[in-house]
Amino acid sequence: MEGVFNTTGRTNVPDSYTYTPQNEQEAWIAIMHACVAVDDDVADEELDVMAHTLANRKLFEGHDIMAYSRSVFYAHAQVGSKVLIDNSVDFIAEENRPTLFAHTIQLVLSDCVVTEKEEELIQYLYSALDLDEEKAQEIVRVILILNRDKQCN
Repeated sequence: MEGVFNTTGRTNVPDSYTYTPQNEQEAWIAIMHACVAVDDDVADEELDVMAHTLANRKLFEGHDIMAYSRSVFYAHAQVGSKVLIDNSVDFIAEENRPTLFAHTIQLVLSDCVVTEKEEELIQYLYSALDLDEEKAQEIVRVILILNRDKQCN
């Protein structure tokens, strides 16, 4: 399964390279980026939704989102989506995990294309966030309802 989530194609990443988010804010960015970048195609719509999400959450007030993003983008290029998630989930406060999962679903749906890799990673994410399957399915259903009439090009 590791090969599906490591989109870098690199197998020679130095053992000395590790990624650890500085805080919960960077961990949110890492997890959301991991989910949209797993298919090697980050659409403009996905970037717009991510920027909107970050700009509208109090959690990110006073934080240097660009610096966190640069760190996350570099890390993703080195280690891939799964490692980004694995190294970030412990930084997410328990009460924020369902919200992050919902925002991530919204983000993945924003370009109107859900690739097989994105779907697999979303399934991996709910488990990594310690959400029970029923709760995760409920969140996905609600987000799908909210996106039912969305115009896609």
